[in-house]
This record gives sequence, C-alpha cells and structure tokens, in this order.
Amino acid sequence: MFDFRIKNARVIDGTGGPSFRGDILLRGDRIADVRPPSETEAARTLDAGGQVVAPGFIDMHSHGDFTLPACPAADSLVHQGVTTAVVGQCGFSLAPLLPSTRQEVITSLETRKYPIPWEKWSDFGSYLEFMESLGLGVNVVPLVGQGTIRAGIMGFVSGRADSSQMNDMREQVEKALAQGAWGISTGLIYPPGSYASTEELVELVRPVGRAKGFYFTHLRSEGEGLLQAMAEAIRIGRETGAAVQIGHLKAGWPANWEKQAGALDLIEKARREGLDIHADVYPYLAGATSLKSILPQWAQEGGKKATLERLKNPGLRRKIAADMKTDGLGREASWDRIRISRSGLRPEYAGRFVSELAAAAKKSPEEWVFDALLESDLDMGMLTFMISEENLKAALRHPAVMIGSDSTVLSTEGPLAQGAPHPRAFGTFPRVFGRYVREEKVLSLEEAVSKMSGLPAGRLGLADRGFIRPGCRADLVIFDPESIRDQATFESPFRYAAGISHVFCNGRPVIAGGRMTGERPGRVLRRKAAG
Repeated sequence: MFDFRIKNARVIDGTGGPSFRGDILLRGDRIADVRPPSETEAARTLDAGGQVVAPGFIDMHSHGDFTLPACPAADSLVHQGVTTAVVGQCGFSLAPLLPSTRQEVITSLETRKYPIPWEKWSDFGSYLEFMESLGLGVNVVPLVGQGTIRAGIMGFVSGRADSSQMNDMREQVEKALAQGAWGISTGLIYPPGSYASTEELVELVRPVGRAKGFYFTHLRSEGEGLLQAMAEAIRIGRETGAAVQIGHLKAGWPANWEKQAGALDLIEKARREGLDIHADVYPYLAGATSLKSILPQWAQEGGKKATLERLKNPGLRRKIAADMKTDGLGREASWDRIRISRSGLRPEYAGRFVSELAAAAKKSPEEWVFDALLESDLDMGMLTFMISEENLKAALRHPAVMIGSDSTVLSTEGPLAQGAPHPRAFGTFPRVFGRYVREEKVLSLEEAVSKMSGLPAGRLGLADRGFIRPGCRADLVIFDPESIRDQATFESPFRYAAGISHVFCNGRPVIAGGRMTGERPGRVLRRKAAG
C-alpha cells in the first residue's frame, strides 16, 4: 500500500527532458514509483487535474537563515514552491560565535532588526541543532560565512591576518565543515570579509576544496571591476579545488552592462578547462542590500559603533562623500535609482527614492544618507535599480546558471511584514515561469524547472532530491503552467504568488489547495565529510 498517489499529473521530472503523463506514488518521505496512469491503490489520492508536478524548487541563494527563527514555516518560500534553501550566503552566517568577540559579531549581524535568539548556540554544530529544533517548512543547506569567521577572529579591522589568525580562521572553517557546512561563502563588498586579500581567501578555502565542498561568492565587484572579480573567484577555485558558485550574477549600472558577456565568457572558459563553476540569478532588474554598503570601505572599518561615530564627524562626512565617488557601491549609482526598502526607526522612508527624500529635506543626497543612517542606527535597506533586461535574459539562458532569490524569508503579516522589501522574497520562482517562460519565451517550461531543481541538486550533489524518480525524497510542487505568476511588486511586495496549488516537503504537504497546512517537515541537510 502506498501512502499517497498523485494522479493525472503532467510530470516534469527535473532532468530537462519533455513532460509526460503519469502517476506519482509516495511512501513515507520518498517517491516509491512513477507509473503510467493507472488505478493503483493508495491511502490517499490527489487528482492533479493535468497540472504540472515538478520537483520542489531549490533556492540556491537564500538569506532565510536570518528570519527562519521568526518564521520557521518559511511562508514566502513555500508559497513559491521552494522546498530547499541554501543559506549562510554573502559571507554572513549566524555561527560560529566565539567567546571573546561574540557580542561584537552579534551587534554587526543585528544591523537588520530581526528577532534572533543568539543565546541558543555558539559553534556551527549547536547552531544547526537549534535550526532543527525550530521545525522548518523547508530543507536547509548551510554554508559558513567567511565574514563571520574573520570578524570572530580579527574583529572589524582591515589589513592582513597574521599566521596565528590565519590558523585560527582555518580551524573554524574546518570545524564548521566537520559539523555539516557544505562550504564557505564570501561577501567581498561587505566588511570585514572584504578586507581579506585573495591570498587569504585561498588559504581559507583550501580545507573546503579538500572536503570537495563549495565556494559561494558575492563577487568583490559587480560594476567596473566585474571581470577582475570573476578572475579572482576562478583563481580561488583553481588553487583550492573547491566548486565555485557565483551569487546573483549581474553587471550593475548602465556603464558596466557590456561587461556581463565577458563574465559569462570567463565562466565558459573556466568550465572548458575543467573548473566546476556555476552561477545563479534572480529575475528582477533591481538588487537589494543595506544602505550602509554605499559607504567607502574605510568608513565601515571597526564595526557599527565606529561607523556611526564617523557619520557624526563633519570633517569625516566630507571625506566620505568625496570617497563615495570612487569607492563602494555609490561610485556608479544614481540617486534617483536607489530606493529605501526598510528603515526600522523611520518607516515613512520605505518605498521612496533617495533623490526624492533628499529634495524634500533640502539636503544633498549624501547628507541625507548620512543623517538617515544615524537616525536608523544603520538599520536601513535599499533597492538599486541597476540591471539590464537583456543581460538578465542572457544569464537565464546560460546552461550553468540557476535561480536564487537572494532574500530573507518573509510573511504577509506580523513582524516580518514591514517596510517595502524587494518583491523577490515572494515572487522569484513564479516570476521565471510567468514572465520568462510564458510571456518572453526565454526558457521552455522544462528548462525552467531543471534550473530550479535538477540542475542545482546535481550541482550540490543532492542525489536524492531535485528529480522525480523512484528513491528520491518526495519534495514536489504542483502548479498550473498557464496561471503561475508572481503577484508581488515593488509597490506592493507582500503578496504570495498565484498558480501553485500544492507543495510537498519530505512527503508531507506544506501547501494544499493554495494554503499552508501547518506542516513543518523540513530538515537541516548536513554535508558529510568527503571520503
């Protein structure tokens, strides 16, 4: 007897191959069989009504770890059909926390005012145990953040690590890998991780390569220095043996749009030479990050307290404003294309452009930014409308590119339903189907499903996920290919997607009839050491 039968399904199995009609039979948390339509007996039967049944989607770039403690059901992810999320991205993981620097690191990570029970863990292993205790709506693939490790060992100073510090950082990487991390991530525009040289990064990633793990990177530049940043990532992969994943690949701001073709060429060349390198993208023309990231690197040295003190100093303000033109995210930015997404203490700023806010306050944009960061205790986010539609389409078509939301987990009500966040939190995966499959025909339906399931599963080595075949875990999504679409917009971001009727995680329905069931069968997927 099977536990569950999904009949009348249009099966897209994640391989990229054509769809077919069939029944999917579940037993426990696994797919027991996939058969031609028949009257097989099962304890429960669900009629898919000819809708697509696909493997649950894998979010290759999620910051959900910051909000899962407050939203363990993973509302905004499961409503998109996501059943697995890769977290600990851009150099920032919530662990390890070392005794001597614990509070300093927590303070830096708390720039976003999310409710996180920091007292529940110290090392990476106890952090994963805490995550398991939550009861999650999705599976989690954890990475350890290089920025978190550097902050824990060196604080927020720039400069070269000495031999003792290097040994300590390497030890933390090795410990995290032994406790289940799949690899290491970097955010090379964010201090203190950005203070590391290429040589330092190579030494930290070597243990990852030996473990046959992954190097996920937010590149050192997505603008003028994009190609040099790509070359750095490729060098790190070659010298360490780690598989390389380029996060949210893009060329930011019009002056740099032509560089994306060169970045894709570098990926192709490296792959031909044997390097395991892939990338991910989100299907929007705006990015999102903290507003403080627009400051020059030196202005952020020393951490939160030091940054705030500099912003109070009139002389240093003038230097910061001058240096923003050559250093940091602000050097190529246009103030009328930077929009405030959140401001904890001044919520009225959310949803408005810096140019508009500065004009209303009768201040220069730089002066307004400095004052706003002080007012908000650095708790302010921004959206940057800087991406080319044609570049996005080219990236989506590339065979080595998959999908990542680059977002925290949010919900449509409660403490996580505030501000004007990027709509990618609610719409990334359905938007690919609605806009880039159905409307723009950039991808076929089968190609899009593969980029969300089989391709990332194969890339991560998740042998029992990402495909519909006997023996695989029963992570499944059922959707109408004619109506699936994102409904969240920049003006109204807190809206779940349309067209998804059911989502199964580990054999249990987390979405049924378009509504959450209350089931939370997700797991923390620890990676076992190579060999």
